[in-house]
Amino acid sequence: MTTPDETIQVTNLPNLAQILPYLLGHYPDDSIAFHCPGTGTGSNFADGPTMTCPLPEDPAQWQESAKAAAYNFIHYAHSRGHNPDQGVIIYLCREPRPGQTPWDTATLLAPLTDWLADALHEHRGNVLQTIGLVANRWWAFECRTEGCCEGEPLPSADDPTSVAAQMARLGRTPGPRTSEIIKEFQPSADRDFLEVLGTMAFNHSKMCATRLGQDAALDTTHEHIETAMRRFHDGATELRRELTARLVVGLQDDGAVEGGMAFAEDHDLPHARRLWAYLARHCAAPYTQEAVPVLTLLAFVAWRQDDLITARLALRQAITTDPDYELATGIHLATIDGEDPRELLAIARQARAERLAGI
Repeated sequence: MTTPDETIQVTNLPNLAQILPYLLGHYPDDSIAFHCPGTGTGSNFADGPTMTCPLPEDPAQWQESAKAAAYNFIHYAHSRGHNPDQGVIIYLCREPRPGQTPWDTATLLAPLTDWLADALHEHRGNVLQTIGLVANRWWAFECRTEGCCEGEPLPSADDPTSVAAQMARLGRTPGPRTSEIIKEFQPSADRDFLEVLGTMAFNHSKMCATRLGQDAALDTTHEHIETAMRRFHDGATELRRELTARLVVGLQDDGAVEGGMAFAEDHDLPHARRLWAYLARHCAAPYTQEAVPVLTLLAFVAWRQDDLITARLALRQAITTDPDYELATGIHLATIDGEDPRELLAIARQARAERLAGI
């Protein structure tokens, strides 16, 4: 969407509703999304800053979430040299829950319109439109005419003026849904494994009761990381339960995470990603806290692969679970600020070399 031949025409509300997954590269389930359209000569609709923020399951939390989301977006837009008083488009995305119709869900979302507008206005942000996206239908909440702009289906690709048709002509497809992306690292309960993990965690904590024991445990974890990485390089897709549990437990040590980060050279990336995602899927309740370092490693690898969507979703889950985990928050800020992940890799690589050299 950057050359004259590839300019997408967003000339009506249906197109405005339909463009979101193309704009973001994915469809953000249960989210508030903000976009400032590009302005100035030669600017294009997609050129301005964009941000998504999670929408909690409980609507009682939405007012506070709206205030925080608006505040964060205002600061992000300013950091990108964009003044939100030139206009912000808001998208409210949520699928109906069991027993709800799309209209029920849209009614739940409607109060967010005023909360977000008020919060943005406090910081001199100007709302152009607030679009609700529910069950492949769209609502334009600024339209006050009863029955108008309420629950219309998104345009069909058969309509040559639709965004879908325009994108199809350019060989582009809409990004996947958030719910599809996070399947890569979402945990699933395995009762037998969780028993092994509980026993491993208990034994590990006993071993780490002394400084000498901590050092020995860390050395062992580094060895296990190298073993697991070698096996995944060789095509493995799973590990023995005991080794899986030992890795999850051992990675609670920051020194082990630093060692894991070193496996993010170009030739490591696909294998490391499969390993960290595999470990994350094993951290089901009551061990979701143990997933935080693993999710952070997965996010770092995804960042190295230029897959910012997966990186941020994994980091979102890590930070939601443990807001005080500094590495996750640091990487999250680095992805927003456009930093180069290779700088962090260089630090991890040096630390690993010093450890191997016994420094």
